[in-house]
Amino acid sequence: MSYSNNARRAYDNNNAKRANTDITVRVDTVTRHMMTLGSQFEKAAMHPHISFQRECVFAKHIINNSDYLTGIALTNPRSFETAFLQLASSGLTLDPAQKQAYLVPRNNRVILDVSYLGLIKMATDEGLCQDIVAELVFENDAVFKPQGRRNSPIHEFDPFASKGDLILTVTDKGTLGARGNFRGVYVDFLMRDGRNLVYFVTVEDLAAARAVSESWKKVDKRALSPWTTFPWKMVLKSALKQTVHLIPGNRTRISAVIDYLNTYGEEGFKSSAHVPVEAAAAEMAQRQAAQAANNDVASSQPIVADDSVIEGEIVAHDDVAPPAQSAQPVEKASQPASQEAQSAPVDVQPKSDAGGSQPEELQVPMSEIPGVRQSSFKRIAKLVTRAEKTLAYETMIAELKDAFSFNDSELAYAKRQLEQSRRDLLSTKVSESVHMCDFGIANDFVNRLADGEFKASAAQWVSSVEAETNSMQVLYSQALQSGQFDELESALNSVKHKGLKEMLCNLISTAKAA
Repeated sequence: MSYSNNARRAYDNNNAKRANTDITVRVDTVTRHMMTLGSQFEKAAMHPHISFQRECVFAKHIINNSDYLTGIALTNPRSFETAFLQLASSGLTLDPAQKQAYLVPRNNRVILDVSYLGLIKMATDEGLCQDIVAELVFENDAVFKPQGRRNSPIHEFDPFASKGDLILTVTDKGTLGARGNFRGVYVDFLMRDGRNLVYFVTVEDLAAARAVSESWKKVDKRALSPWTTFPWKMVLKSALKQTVHLIPGNRTRISAVIDYLNTYGEEGFKSSAHVPVEAAAAEMAQRQAAQAANNDVASSQPIVADDSVIEGEIVAHDDVAPPAQSAQPVEKASQPASQEAQSAPVDVQPKSDAGGSQPEELQVPMSEIPGVRQSSFKRIAKLVTRAEKTLAYETMIAELKDAFSFNDSELAYAKRQLEQSRRDLLSTKVSESVHMCDFGIANDFVNRLADGEFKASAAQWVSSVEAETNSMQVLYSQALQSGQFDELESALNSVKHKGLKEMLCNLISTAKAA
């Protein structure tokens, strides 16, 4: 009797086919989820050239080539959704030829990893500067002569010479390259007016950034840290992140991406008021929504001609009156800042004529809220609506003063409206949880909020209502079985949540009637 292994080969072939089928199913599942994000992607997209279909092709190619990434996208779909929508908000592309951004697995999440080339593109797209040059400086470079902050340094070196291993501290191990010891990085910004603005980042600065990187602090997983796998690219990236905030201009998008990379990409310094990864895309979209809302009334509300900052130089306008004090938030007309902006709605104390009246052309339409202009009233309503959709309340409240030309009364009103909206949403979610006996609804809402005092208080309140609901549910079940409702009705008097109390009263009445 002879032995044949045909059966074993057939078994192995069946297992291989089954494995291939499983991979295909997983990729298709992730792809279908990605295709449902079309409308959100289009709303979050910063530039018309960003195509949802085109980015889907690139994303699917990445997923097809990484079973590990596919698995994380399945087990943590929210992180995949966040990363993909973050791509739309950033204005970058997954096109591998452009090397701007990548979808990568990190700490059981899908992360949008933005390269230093991507950060440069964001800075130039936002109008912060025309161009950026970041260069490494080594001890053996032929010439390196700094020319101050306003001129590009004189730097001559062999670009093909080896750099060796990255050595930032005395504990780092590695070999030196032909260019010798690493000294630092300079970042040369070419501003819009043609001037140069140069910043220098030392080895100590880079070592400090690496030391607080979460991926670097995990010694057992340090080999997987981007500081280990792509050390010199991380040096350039870190130098850019440390200096881009020093140049003048509005940098909300790039700042949000840098916070995201530092906190959830585990690349460096964490923000003290970081945004949960589940809300990162919403935060990015909200920053841009805030800017869009600020521009919605640009045609009806001329630009305020106040003290301007252009590339760091203050240009004073002598014909602009000083702002009114917040102690007088009554209806006040605006004084024209110049002949070109006659109706600019600057909150200033107008000069009265002999009769004590104001010229008709200086009257600013006011809302029913004291001190709040009609245009600002409408704008605040839009901000509240957007905040309800994105849950970016913390960001909106923090940026009210800087992102909008609101007076003190309008700032206070906007903050009240946003805080009230947030409380109302939480109350609605808790009521839904009580009636459906499912506190996953309320807890999911709380988890999507940015970390802060409100989130901590909300989590505590939801927990107390959940405990109260569970306790009353047990008593209600016992009452139904025994037919005795005395204990339940007695406990009902101590119930704090109004919705729970009303629901139990109705249930008890129905049960007794039956």
